Amino acid sequence: NKIYKSTGGLKDLLLHKSEGYNLAYPIIHLKNTDIEIAITHSDNYGEEYYSFVNGQHTVHGGTHLSAFKESLVRSVRDFYKKDFDVSDIRASIVVGLSIRLQNPVFESQTKNKLGSIDMESSGPTIKVYINDFLKTEFDNFLHKNSEIANMILNKIVQSEKESQSMHSHNLINVIREGLND
Repeated sequence: NKIYKSTGGLKDLLLHKSEGYNLAYPIIHLKNTDIEIAITHSDNYGEEYYSFVNGQHTVHGGTHLSAFKESLVRSVRDFYKKDFDVSDIRASIVVGLSIRLQNPVFESQTKNKLGSIDMESSGPTIKVYINDFLKTEFDNFLHKNSEIANMILNKIVQSEKESQSMHSHNLINVIREGLND
């Protein structure tokens, strides 16, 4: 096991993981005592997530990552007041997510997938906690950084256009094949 020292936390991890890719905007880095999130979009295809619980890399994600993905989509739709498709919001996204839990429950011995529902025994659910965090912190960030908010919007709209163009292309091929039969 390698040990990495970093002063920038998940922001450094994302910079390292996205070397060689063009980032659509500077990495957004948000944190408080129990959660740290770093977000950007790159010119890479697909979605990349690096999730951690109490410093443990949860390679297969879990409840915290599911909650994050859902909350991010909701936050983006709320901020731009537009019902973007989930796949367009998350296309080419690169995310680092780390949460601190009391007594985390993992779905396997290898601790690579979180199964916990609650932050702590008497606390909010992970879903509510992450959603509230994004709703305030991510939303505030976008309001204060309109330039980055516009870059995110451009990335989503570009993804929408690519999806529509691929859809049209596939439709044309289907029609063509139908005509050739």
